[in-house]
Amino acid sequence: MAKITIDGKEVVVEEGKTILDAARQHGIRIPTLCSHPAVSSWGGCRMCVVEVDGSPRLAAACVMPVRDGMKVVTTNENIITARRVVLEFLFAERNHYCMFCGASGDCELQALAYEYQMDHLTVTQSFDKFPVDVTNEYMAIDHNRCVLCGRCIRACHEISGAHVLGYQNRGTHNLVGFDLDDIRGESTCMGCGICMQLCPTGAILNRYRTHHAVLGHDKTKWKVIDSFCPQCGLLCPTVSSVEGNFIVKIEGKTEAQPGRPDRGQLCQKGRFEPLKSAGKRLLKPMVRDTNGGWKEVSWKTAMDLVAGRMNTYKDGGTFGLASARCSNEELLLFRDLMVKGWHANYVDTLHGPAYTSLTSAWADLKKVVLGLQEASWKQIAEADKVILVGANPGESQFLISGLIRRGILERGVQVTVIGPVDVTAPWTTHYLPVAKGKEPLVVKALLAEIMSSPHKPVHLKTWDKIAAEIGKVNVTDLLKQAGLDDEGREAFRWAARWYMEAKNPMIVVGNNVTSLPDATGLRQTMYLALLRDVVQQNTLRLVVLKPNGNSAAALKMRLATEKSSVEKAATWKRGLVLLAGDDLATSPFLNHLGGLEFLAVISPYFPEELADKAHVLIPKPIWLEEEGTYTSLDGQEIRYKKAVVSRPRGVDESWQTLLALMQRSEFHPTYARWRDLNAKAEEELRPGA
Repeated sequence: MAKITIDGKEVVVEEGKTILDAARQHGIRIPTLCSHPAVSSWGGCRMCVVEVDGSPRLAAACVMPVRDGMKVVTTNENIITARRVVLEFLFAERNHYCMFCGASGDCELQALAYEYQMDHLTVTQSFDKFPVDVTNEYMAIDHNRCVLCGRCIRACHEISGAHVLGYQNRGTHNLVGFDLDDIRGESTCMGCGICMQLCPTGAILNRYRTHHAVLGHDKTKWKVIDSFCPQCGLLCPTVSSVEGNFIVKIEGKTEAQPGRPDRGQLCQKGRFEPLKSAGKRLLKPMVRDTNGGWKEVSWKTAMDLVAGRMNTYKDGGTFGLASARCSNEELLLFRDLMVKGWHANYVDTLHGPAYTSLTSAWADLKKVVLGLQEASWKQIAEADKVILVGANPGESQFLISGLIRRGILERGVQVTVIGPVDVTAPWTTHYLPVAKGKEPLVVKALLAEIMSSPHKPVHLKTWDKIAAEIGKVNVTDLLKQAGLDDEGREAFRWAARWYMEAKNPMIVVGNNVTSLPDATGLRQTMYLALLRDVVQQNTLRLVVLKPNGNSAAALKMRLATEKSSVEKAATWKRGLVLLAGDDLATSPFLNHLGGLEFLAVISPYFPEELADKAHVLIPKPIWLEEEGTYTSLDGQEIRYKKAVVSRPRGVDESWQTLLALMQRSEFHPTYARWRDLNAKAEEELRPGA
C-alpha cells in the first residue's frame, strides 16, 4: 500500500494504481476525456493533468502510478489553464458545432467546455472536411466530430474482441478506420455498438435514435432504468435512458458484473433493435369480416368470440403455437390454457422443429447417464479449447462469439470449427469444412478416433454403452462421406489429439445439428463432451445454442415436442398463436396456418403474414412494456425483468389476457394473481426440478 496526499487529503491506495484510480476511489473528481473505467488507460488527451510534488511539468493522472509519499494537486490556476488550452485545441481541430449535433446535452466534450467556461476559441480553427460513414444500418460515424481519443478502438479490442477499429493515416489526416481502410458496411464490424457507447462526443451516432436525441438531450428529465435483454438467453444487463415514455438509448453495464465475463457488451438485439419499429402496433382487438377486411371491436367481444369458438371443438385438430421469446409466465399460462383449457392436440413453439432433436437427445442421454445438464455459456470464457459443431454464435448469441475471439487473442485458446463456414477465421486452429447436416459424421469419427486412441481417457461406466452405439467405424470412410479432403483429414486428427490433451475443453453445438430430425448426431456430440468428464456437478462440457431467448423455459415446460409438429400440421383445424414480436416470419409453421376453421393471434404488432389467414387479433405489450421472468440459455438462471416503458393505453398485460381466456375455458387455475403465477413458473423451472 502507498500513502499519498491528494489536495491536502491523506489517502492510502494499493501500489500500482494510478493517480486517477486513487482519486476516484476516494471521491475526488479529476476531469477526463480519453479515459474510461471499462478500458485501459492511454494518456492521450491530457485533460486529466495534475501537479505532482510541486513539479511545473504536469502529469497525466490516468497513467501516472502512485508511489509512497507522493503529493498531488488536482486543481490550481496552472492546471485549469492547461486543461482549457487542451479543450480549445480539440474544438479547433475539427468541426464541433453543438447546436447541430445529435449528442448535444449528452456529450462529454461539450460538458467540459461548459465546466471550463469555454464559449469561444482564441486559436485558429481548422475547416478541413472529413468523411461521414453511413454504410451501417445501426450506426454512423462522423469523423468531423471525432477527437481521436481512442476509446472506441480500445473498446473494440478489449470489450468486443473484434479488433476492427484502428488509427489510419498520419498527422492532420488521422482517422479511426475499419480493418484495412474499409467502409463500415463492408468491414468485419458486427455492429455491437460498444464503440458508440464509449464515444465521448457525437462522432459515432445511433441511427435509430428517437426524436428526443435530434432535439438535443436534457439529461435532467431522463429516467435511468437497470434491466436486462431477454432476446437470446444470455440475459445481458442493460441501462435504459427513458424520457417521456420514449427510450432515448440502451447501453450495456460496463461496470464489473459478478459472474459475467462479457464486460458490459451488448449486441444489435439488445442495443438497437428495441428502437426499431417491427411493424404497425396493434392497439385494439380486431376481427376479420366476411369481406376480408379488419375492424376494431371491444375486448369483451374479441375474448368471447375466441373462447366461444375454441370451447365448442371437441373433435381434435386444436393446436397452439407460442413464441419462445415470451416470458416464463406467458409460456406457462399459454400451455395450461391450450392443454387443460381447450384440450389441444398439439402445443409447440414457433420454431418447434429446431428443438425436436434436442428434446430427443436429452431423453436418450438420460437412459445412459442420469442428472446431466448442459454447461453455462459463461464457462466458455475459461476454456482452453473450443469445438464449434454446426454453430455460428455470431448469428444467434453474439456475445459468445466475442468471448471466443477474446479467448483466442488474449489466452491463445485453440478453436476447431466443424461446418460449412469458418466462423472464427482467420484465427481458427483447425477447420473441418463439411456441408450443412454432415457435421454428425465428423462427430462420430471423433468419437471413434478418441476411443481407439492409446491416449484415450480413463474408463467410464458409460464407456461400453457409448462403444456399443458407435460400433466398428472406419474413420477414413466416415471423413470421406463428410467430404473432407487430405488436408481436412489431417486437421481432423490434430483436432482429436488436441481435444484430449486440453485441460478445460468446451463444445458449442448449433442449429445445423439441433435442427436435424434425427437426434443421433446431437446425442453423439453429447457423448463426445462426456468423454472428458463433467465440468462440475454433473455439468456436461457442452453449450447448446438455441434460436430464441427463452427457449430453455419452453423446453422445460414441454412446449417443444420430441416429434416435429410440422408433420401434423395438415390435421390442424383451429388454434391460437402467441407472438412476442416479429418472430413469425422465420417460423416453419407459417405456410401451414392458412385455410383453418378458426385462428386467433395475440401479438404486439399487426401480423401482416396472417392478415388473410387469421380471424381474431388481440393486442399485447412488447417485452419492454411489461414485467416478467426469463430463463437463461442453459436453463440454470431465472431473472426478473421489470417494465422499462409503459404499455399503450387500453392494452392489457399478456398474463391478464391469457388468464381472461382461461377463465372462459374449462380450466380455472389457482393462480389468479401475477405473484402466484410467477411462483408457479419458478417452481417448474428451478434447476433440478
